[in-house]
Amino acid sequence: MKLKYIYIIILLFFPFIIKAQIDANSVMGIPQVTNNTEMLSITGAQESSMVYNIAQKGIYIFDGTTWVSTSGNNWLINGNNGATSSNFLGTTNDVRMQIRSNNLPILEFGRRQTLNLVQSYPDYTDNNQPLVYIRGNGNISALQFASSGASFYRPMFFTTTNGSFRLKGSSGGTDLFEIGSAGPANDGRMEFIVGDDGNEPIVFKRYDYRNGQFNTELFRVQGSNNTANAKPRFGININPQHVALDATYNDSSNTGYNIANSTLQVNGSVSTAILRTTASITLTEDHYTIIITGAHNITLPSAASCTGRIYIIKNISGGNRSISTYRNGSDGNSTNIGNNKRLWLQSDGSFWQQIN
Repeated sequence: MKLKYIYIIILLFFPFIIKAQIDANSVMGIPQVTNNTEMLSITGAQESSMVYNIAQKGIYIFDGTTWVSTSGNNWLINGNNGATSSNFLGTTNDVRMQIRSNNLPILEFGRRQTLNLVQSYPDYTDNNQPLVYIRGNGNISALQFASSGASFYRPMFFTTTNGSFRLKGSSGGTDLFEIGSAGPANDGRMEFIVGDDGNEPIVFKRYDYRNGQFNTELFRVQGSNNTANAKPRFGININPQHVALDATYNDSSNTGYNIANSTLQVNGSVSTAILRTTASITLTEDHYTIIITGAHNITLPSAASCTGRIYIIKNISGGNRSISTYRNGSDGNSTNIGNNKRLWLQSDGSFWQQIN
């Protein structure tokens, strides 16, 4: 009987005997060792015994022969050592994976259906589309990028409370650019913004990989000068020079580049609509030059509806033809165009005026 009691006492106190070889401190009841040497020197450990290795910052389990690190099957909050190409952070079944901060599921991964993001609109219907979802707070979200060269406007994609999506950031270190949607319901718009305090242009370029790789400017939209009241200028093919690529995107300032000399400057040809009549016709915004080829009459739209619009009308029908009232060269009313005559008309907002 005495031997039986001694055996029971040994079993009860065995964990404490083992712990006596380990550092007296523990974390949530798990004994600690300071390093591998101390851990390997433990004797009498039973299978499934656990210790926390301070030097390795991980929990080790005794498998009956040796101490095995649990970090091979777990991602540690202070990083992992010894990860291989087969290791990953994620799920192996069809459930959403979340990354949280302050318990807010900011980032989610999964199939479109798994994330409940399938909609009956084009490009949103594929149940199996792999998706990375920046959830934010469920209403708005943002994705910002490091940019040490940006003095003020740090680059970021973001959504707004009215459902718009925008890209905003720095341009040239101190200036701002912004691209995105805006507007209320059923009155949305797309916006391109650049500026700060100068005549910063919006430039469209063409890249060519031949002959040393270069960019060529197609067209630019820019203010007429460096003031708050600058008029818009639109220039097409006004800077046709080949410009070598600049890996720093710091390729000079606007110096050496032309600003359009008028509201619209086109260095090249211009094409407008031209039509030969086959019957009487009412002119619209689709028309510009009209050739009257037969006994056809011309109806002009209201001058008040299209201030500034120009029509060119040529009559080769073999006789005089009727046209809506316009002001002729003597500022009188006319309602016809003679055979083999040409008529240039422009709306002043009240009347159609003969220009030629």
